[in-house]
Amino acid sequence: MVSPGRFYPWLVVAILFVGYCFSALDARVLTLMVGPIKQDLGISDFEMSLLQGFSFSLLYSIAAFPIGRYVDRSKNRALLIVWGVIFWSVMTAACGFSTTFLALFLARVGVGVGEATLSPTAYSLISDYFDRRSRALAISFYAIGYPIGGGIALLVGGWLLTHFSAAGGATTVPLLGTFAPWQMVFLCVAAPGLVVAAMMLLIREPPRREVAVDLAERSSFKEAMAYLAERWVLFGSIIGSLGIIALLAIGTALWFPTFLIRTYGMTPGEVGLSYGMIMLVCGTIGTLFGGWLSGRLMKAGRADANMRIVLGATLLKGVPLVIAPLMPDATSSLIMMAIGTLIGQASQGVILTAIQDITPNQLRGQVTAIALLVVNILGTGLGATVIAAITDFGFKDPAALRYSIAITGAITLPIIAVLTVIAMPHYRRAVEALAR
Repeated sequence: MVSPGRFYPWLVVAILFVGYCFSALDARVLTLMVGPIKQDLGISDFEMSLLQGFSFSLLYSIAAFPIGRYVDRSKNRALLIVWGVIFWSVMTAACGFSTTFLALFLARVGVGVGEATLSPTAYSLISDYFDRRSRALAISFYAIGYPIGGGIALLVGGWLLTHFSAAGGATTVPLLGTFAPWQMVFLCVAAPGLVVAAMMLLIREPPRREVAVDLAERSSFKEAMAYLAERWVLFGSIIGSLGIIALLAIGTALWFPTFLIRTYGMTPGEVGLSYGMIMLVCGTIGTLFGGWLSGRLMKAGRADANMRIVLGATLLKGVPLVIAPLMPDATSSLIMMAIGTLIGQASQGVILTAIQDITPNQLRGQVTAIALLVVNILGTGLGATVIAAITDFGFKDPAALRYSIAITGAITLPIIAVLTVIAMPHYRRAVEALAR
């Protein structure tokens, strides 16, 4: 076994972290360009929500299962990420060439399919490089790639959009043609993809740990589903809460920049700087704190440490997240969002670690793929769409976006808390059983 105290396992985490940063960058850069894309393509908020969310989850539903199967069976898991990075980078560039809603939608579908290769593989690799007490912190280091990448997307995307807009509204690239500012942003963020893919080649295949003796060495999807069905309360409540957490987090993150622009008159550059810094600083500190706290609680004998952190974060982040879009000015709104992000991100890495801790090695890729499928359907697919639907079909007023964000938080947070409470006793028993 590879000792977590050595340098190389943390190098693997660092490489996967970089990949997750660029995954979030390519996925989230669209959030600052809602206005210009809507204007150029003549689309509504609801159609825009499909580009931000549903397009990602569309083919992920199909891709998740063979990806998970490959992860559980492969002797070179990192190779899947290499091809995934190349594919999503090419499709991000294709977004820059899109001139119709359909073309942009299909390109975004491709980005989602490519990115679906990363996390199931990353969680499987990290779980084999680290034991249970160190795993939450390692996965939390990987998980901060998303808030950091999302923050970079806002910072870099805002700067690029401002730069290309100031250049006269259109940029001509030799041999490629003339592009609108938002198209140039896509082309720029796609460029580093080959470098990131090359980094993934440095990852060596680790020995597999925590292999269940009552399962085949290479378990099938049927066996994975049977394992989940026998423990449906446990996995249903944990994966369900994970999906609803994603619905709230992703939906809010996708629409909060637009809310700031519409409600307080901020520019995309101002939003990118302020909200981007919240994502970077608060998201990073909160996620790492959750991973560190998990290790401390486990050393104190708390077998359900990960679920305790999820419950605590859910209860504490509720008020600031719900009232953030209702504040009278941009400064107080951003402060509330910063507090909510700092607290809420503590559960980001630990809930994903919790799934690894109760799943045998032979099934981790497939179970993680199923969990991330739910995240994509509820979070990426419905998160942005639910908020947009409340705005378009409920209030029928784009200026009411702030109320749609608050309502979504007020409804989802109690559901997350209840599901977490239901899961906790089952989780403790599952951890003990797998440790035998």
